[in-house]
Amino acid sequence: MNERLSDKTAEKRKQILVTAMQLFSTKGSAATSMQEIAEVCGMSKGSLYLHFKSKEELEKSIYEHIALRIRDEVVKVDQESQLAPKEQLRKQTEVLLVHFLEVREFLLKQTHENPGPGKSPFDRQCAHQEIGKALLWFKNKLSSVYGAEITPYTMEIGMFVGGMLGSYIRFLFMPGLPLNVGILADHLVVMLDDVTDSLLRRRPDPLVPIETWERLNGIPPEESHFSRHPLVVIKSMKVQLKELPLEPDVRRDCLDSLSLMEKELLELHPRRVVLQGMLRNLEGIEGMKELYGELKTTIHSVLDLYLASDG
Repeated sequence: MNERLSDKTAEKRKQILVTAMQLFSTKGSAATSMQEIAEVCGMSKGSLYLHFKSKEELEKSIYEHIALRIRDEVVKVDQESQLAPKEQLRKQTEVLLVHFLEVREFLLKQTHENPGPGKSPFDRQCAHQEIGKALLWFKNKLSSVYGAEITPYTMEIGMFVGGMLGSYIRFLFMPGLPLNVGILADHLVVMLDDVTDSLLRRRPDPLVPIETWERLNGIPPEESHFSRHPLVVIKSMKVQLKELPLEPDVRRDCLDSLSLMEKELLELHPRRVVLQGMLRNLEGIEGMKELYGELKTTIHSVLDLYLASDG
């Protein structure tokens, strides 16, 4: 009985999500009231609020519904054992594009109503975890299609595929543009073949090693993106140094170290030894622990990912 009731509740919730998405696609969320959604669903407004506490929660749940549906459909293709790995990948690309095409009007309306940066419709922690799962899936998919030797280039190939998919999806959002999702999927896989073939032939050192994500995956999302550039942190440190009760020589040495770091970071090829040396000069300054920790983190992330080593 409880299981049957749970299934009925899940079906009603799905009906509300689909109905709200259709109404939002036509009128926009701002012009659609919870009363109207309830009426179209054949329920009272009070009953609707038992499922969703607010329109904001409903909107967030629509995005989650879309994402989970796409994920489930993509993963389902992995069970089609009669398809070769590359054929699976091609079909999964088409599935992804088709689902974005299905929700095109909803996403266009939402973008039109919220053109600038605003509150994300996703829970950041959940989104971070889902990206981690997606990357693991993508790593395994690349390995099954191109062999384990492609694994070190997972991050770079992921950025390439993500950029291309994003561009294709934007084209799909242009009304009247005659694009065939099957042809787009074929084209992307062919381009992916070319990229992987080039990487495996040249064997360059990965610019963004997969270990980068594995390291960041355990860091809370608010810390993982290193929101402030080292130059911004240095500016904050300079302001704070002038307010701390320090010996004049100590303050001057710290300010000089920060100025040298600024100059080095603006160079085309910053030198690791200079940045690390100046960083050591700032260690242990009373009242600067928090900013020093932030600077050390951002400097090391830049060193690890982007800056060439000396020599």
